[in-house]
Amino acid sequence: ACKGLFVTCTPGKDECCPNHVCSSKHKWCKYKI
Repeated sequence: ACKGLFVTCTPGKDECCPNHVCSSKHKWCKYKI
């Protein structure tokens, strides 16, 4: 399962759901702008 909005993730890994990206600042998945 992919990680959704505001779920903790590791920057640089492709863990977040489609159209999301892992924030290197907050270490959670956020929507791609």
